[in-house]
Amino acid sequence: MNIQDMIDQKITRRNAIVAKFTQYRQGDIDVSAEQITAMRAEKATLDTEIDALVAAGTRGNSGSGSDGDYSANGRAGSVSGNRGADSGRALPGDKFVREDGSAAAVRRGESFGSHPLVAAARGKDQAREEMATAQFGGVAQMVRSLSTSGTSAIVPVVWATEIIDLARNYSAVLKAGANVVPMDALTVNIGRLTGDATAAFRSEGSAITASDTTFDQVQLTAKSLNALVIGSMEFFADAPNADSLVANSIAKAIALKIDLVALYGGITSGAGSINLATPPNPRGILAALNANLPANVLGGGATNGTALTQYSQLLDLYWQVANGNENPNAIIWPPKLAQAYSKLLDTTNQQLRVPAPLGPGAMMVAQDTFPGDPDAGLPFYVSKQAQQAMTQGTLTTAADVFLGDFTELLVGQRLDLSVQVLQERYAELGQIGIVATWRGDIQPARSSAFAVYRYLAGAA
Repeated sequence: MNIQDMIDQKITRRNAIVAKFTQYRQGDIDVSAEQITAMRAEKATLDTEIDALVAAGTRGNSGSGSDGDYSANGRAGSVSGNRGADSGRALPGDKFVREDGSAAAVRRGESFGSHPLVAAARGKDQAREEMATAQFGGVAQMVRSLSTSGTSAIVPVVWATEIIDLARNYSAVLKAGANVVPMDALTVNIGRLTGDATAAFRSEGSAITASDTTFDQVQLTAKSLNALVIGSMEFFADAPNADSLVANSIAKAIALKIDLVALYGGITSGAGSINLATPPNPRGILAALNANLPANVLGGGATNGTALTQYSQLLDLYWQVANGNENPNAIIWPPKLAQAYSKLLDTTNQQLRVPAPLGPGAMMVAQDTFPGDPDAGLPFYVSKQAQQAMTQGTLTTAADVFLGDFTELLVGQRLDLSVQVLQERYAELGQIGIVATWRGDIQPARSSAFAVYRYLAGAA
């Protein structure tokens, strides 16, 4: 049994535990307190073992990218395990489907490279991939080689996959459950359910009322995003871990911009220094709500912002989404707002407990629970891309908070990632710049799955 098989086996067992917790939380089965404790312990052990196997596989394959982001992305949402023998066919749990009936998104817990479209592209260009990996050995060596010519090059899929998976781990919206959709063309249409079939009682002999499930499509159109990373010539020449550092730097830059555009894209005023006109930027959550569902943008009419009243505003945000028949799964807020909420005290000077359905009681800036855990509330993800320290009237610490079902957010990802080296622009400083070009699109599949509370009073 190889490392990949062992990872798959442990993820399958972990999925079974998560599924059992979900059944328990929904009231479908009875589980004793002793069984809950045992399952939590087994799940924690499996997490540790999966992390160790992924690390060992990465070292053994010299960054081949065959293993994925099982640990970080698996904790971010419910894990479905490896795709295995289904060869990309859509399964009952797949929310989004391509026109040919295949699963559109990378499933939670999978590496980007394991999606059939990505694997097929890698196989199609196998000769070019092997030539590039044999010639350069790593992305940093590719950068060193390009620095003598100033040309650009397509990063081999095996390295691009690694960078994309790193970006998934750094991005708040992706950790919150946004779906990554590989794009093998400029435009990709993704099917979505817009209306369920309904049932009705009838009198004997009366006609049955027809009710059809309705569908439409979300169209993703690739747009270009550039990330500039600057480093010294000595670093690129001498650093033994240059490959991982370059990959991490590019991934972080891409992840931060994905977060910003996913939350705000299309906003040109009223969000601090943000200016994300559409086009060329994709339309993010707030812009989509402003255009399609302004009722889900709360607090925007407050002249001087809104002072925190315990957790009332977050509860209003939650029920705004839930009353639209959606199931919120996460909150994304900036650190200054998290700080302000953490300082709210009760009459005995104790930190306020987070009320249900937001949380299990304790303040959650970071969370170590997992989907279906009966003690879990909504995970709170902290991101500086959610704006803080904005001015709204007399309030100079205004901050935004986003809540929703982030599995309804689509991040289209073109298969190619290119790099270009700027060897002259920073030459007088002994530095070189790396311009990485990411292509993709970002769209909420359903605006009703999200709500934003604007201009809350964050910490100074």
